[in-house]
Amino acid sequence: MTLEDLAIEQPMTALEERQQLLAHHVRLVSRKLNHALFVFGSQGGLGKSRTVLRTLDEEGIEPILINSHITPLALYARLFQHRREEVLFFDDVDSMYSSMAHLGLLRSALWGQPRTVTYGSSQLPDDLPSSFETTARFIFAANVIPKKNDAFKAVLSRCDIFELSATNVEVIEMMRSVAATGFNHLPPEDCQMVIDFIAENSDDRQLSLRLLGPSLRKLQYSRNESIDWRPMVKSQLQSLGRKNHVTKRLDNRTKDLQALRTVLRKHPDSVKTQQAEWCRATGKSRASFYRAMSHHRRNNGS
Repeated sequence: MTLEDLAIEQPMTALEERQQLLAHHVRLVSRKLNHALFVFGSQGGLGKSRTVLRTLDEEGIEPILINSHITPLALYARLFQHRREEVLFFDDVDSMYSSMAHLGLLRSALWGQPRTVTYGSSQLPDDLPSSFETTARFIFAANVIPKKNDAFKAVLSRCDIFELSATNVEVIEMMRSVAATGFNHLPPEDCQMVIDFIAENSDDRQLSLRLLGPSLRKLQYSRNESIDWRPMVKSQLQSLGRKNHVTKRLDNRTKDLQALRTVLRKHPDSVKTQQAEWCRATGKSRASFYRAMSHHRRNNGS
């Protein structure tokens, strides 16, 4: 069983809701209601590419995928080859967005009535015209948006823009949802134990959903070898990038609710124990515990 097979009937997490909203933006492009979408997010492993490709597949569209280095002339040739109604998906071709030659071609392909792309160069092969009209649609996925680049801003102004990001708390919440029924031969409680460890040792790291599967496999390996799994998972955590100033700003309510979910899971039958452990973990009062509990119940319909 893979992580993709583990979905169960339960409320969507905050990250799943944002992925669903991204899917709606992709459908606008697939149904010819929009011709360009730019999705970005500095965190890897949140599902940008997977959501785009899955949604296009559901819509019966096989995109033209461009996910490696491409020269301006090769880009022009690709735009000409797929100029009729196709969907071109540029996935993590970030270097293209700092090149004036690439940006000039994209500006032309994304704007105008009709949208006319031109290429003036003696290097142009005989089988390529110096200009053509396009009705293609475009989806771009990138990690960052270049700053102080007016040519790129002109490209961006021709697209719908969507940012896919998540706090560490939201990534942990998604991990719990994904592993709620177990993983391979690991029962759910073992998966949650590993996720607890990740949550407790990742304060200064930028988490990714890509971490979950390898961490659970480390637990399986360690048990087969009769060794402690924690040092291996921790070494993987230490290799992650540090959080930027945006993702560090977890609000107090989010932290309190994360602590609450932990104590509810560990002590499901004793409110007194839940309250005592939550107060120790957060340094807050008994009244604050019950306010957090009330907020949790409202959000979960209980």
